[in-house]
Amino acid sequence: MGDHFGRVAAVYESLRTTDEAPVRAIGQFLPDRPVTGLDVGCGTGRYSRLLRELLPDGSLLAASDVSAAMLAQLKAGQHGRAPGVAPLRAAAEQLPLRAASLDLVTAFNCVHHFDLGRFLAAAARVLRPGGQLFIYTRTPQQNARTIWGRYFPGFTEHEQRLHSQAALLDAIRRTGGLTVAATHTFQHPRSSTAERLRAQAEGRHYSTFSLYPPQELGASIATFLARLPGPEVSWVDEHLLVVAGASRPGQAEPDGRASPASQPVKDHAPQIRAGRASQAPKRHPGGRAQITPLCAQGIAGQDRQQSAQIGGSRARSCRLFVTEREPSCPASPGT
Repeated sequence: MGDHFGRVAAVYESLRTTDEAPVRAIGQFLPDRPVTGLDVGCGTGRYSRLLRELLPDGSLLAASDVSAAMLAQLKAGQHGRAPGVAPLRAAAEQLPLRAASLDLVTAFNCVHHFDLGRFLAAAARVLRPGGQLFIYTRTPQQNARTIWGRYFPGFTEHEQRLHSQAALLDAIRRTGGLTVAATHTFQHPRSSTAERLRAQAEGRHYSTFSLYPPQELGASIATFLARLPGPEVSWVDEHLLVVAGASRPGQAEPDGRASPASQPVKDHAPQIRAGRASQAPKRHPGGRAQITPLCAQGIAGQDRQQSAQIGGSRARSCRLFVTEREPSCPASPGT
């Protein structure tokens, strides 16, 4: 996957769709005071920039990825002018940050690239008590109901890396220092043309397409286009947001029946239909998840100070304290 993200970095944002609803949902539950956070598997920083815009003034946000090409895109052009976003090359399983130093950690559409257990342990280590971990992803069931899962030959068979909701929640509960706080399902109405979908598949906008041999991919694209209900199609994509809280000392997982906020949200199969691309249904923000407030204390410790000057003469300095030695980063590619 590392080679894949290096190849597509320059065109990645033109091929992918960025969902604003989960970022707005996260922002609704942040305190009205500065916080310190990390967006893991940030890729070109498309979600990092949205998140930073919603953070209170004075907040610090690092954006980490193992792909140098992806981080170069984050720093280049207008991406580099995102105030308060500090790029950091690091593996998701080996975050080079001080323990108990962050108020929030986010992972948008990338957790399937990580060793889940090691990533959760790393997140639990860097979150201070009362901090929050937000994982935005797609389950195998949701993936099967996408336009790709329904019409693209072998898409669900090739994509075996996604985690079910039950597996995610179980992994969080088995991770020391984390407790499940909330789950929420988002439904995103989409609309596109067959030509646009062809371009996305040929450009391998999902890393799933890199799992196809070239000849099989070409034949699958042709079959996919023939199966579509029309030259312009509308459908609904689904994603899952899982929220975990960093436990305070002595805090245990709540006993008894789960509250409505912590109960999984039922999946509903969307309908795919032919339609005009210019008549995309209105997006739904997805409502609120019940998330406990983040704390916003300063970063503990100063082993090494890493400053990133963002933008031009008006930019401010974003300082994040990291450990003396950064780990090698071969394990987990960007989103």
